[in-house]
Amino acid sequence: MLALIAVLCGVFVCNADETNIAKELTFQDIFATRQGDTRAFVLVGGGWFRGIRFGSPSEFISKWLAQHPSATVTPVSRMLMTNTRTKKSSEFVYVWLHDGDASLNVDLVRAGIFLGAAMADMVDNDKGLTELLKNPQLADARAQIEKERTQMPQGRPERLVSEDEYAEPMRRIDAAEAVARKEKLGIWSDAMKADREAQGIR
Repeated sequence: MLALIAVLCGVFVCNADETNIAKELTFQDIFATRQGDTRAFVLVGGGWFRGIRFGSPSEFISKWLAQHPSATVTPVSRMLMTNTRTKKSSEFVYVWLHDGDASLNVDLVRAGIFLGAAMADMVDNDKGLTELLKNPQLADARAQIEKERTQMPQGRPERLVSEDEYAEPMRRIDAAEAVARKEKLGIWSDAMKADREAQGIR
């Protein structure tokens, strides 16, 4: 029985693992690691390397964590990324950090540091890619990605919370972006207009 519980915990992430203490994580920019854990944790669901951002997320994250020492971590979704050459897989987990009503993810959007869309999880990003690849002009790319998905089905993202648990924070993120846009904060400032337009963001 204990062995079965251990297996299920590894596959589905047990409840005890869903409320990790945030101070156990060591952040470098939007990525974090935890001692004794091989997974990589990330604060945005997509656009990890090339998505538009404003200022220093690292500084904002450090200050937020200092102000919320009791913050907890909720894993939202996860995916495996496999090196096609070495076949070695790495697990990435998209997380929300929260302390009561306060949310680091929401506050990052509210400050204009990231777009609200950056907080859409890996599952939503995968769905968006699938829709994008329906464009006939992307037939070659679609064929390549479908081949990779067939070869590595374990690489498809998995959501770790219910639809309701996912939807409510996303509504808060949408509201936070509306405020940041109205107040011209960060990404939404006039100084970032050219950057926004270069990425088709209006």
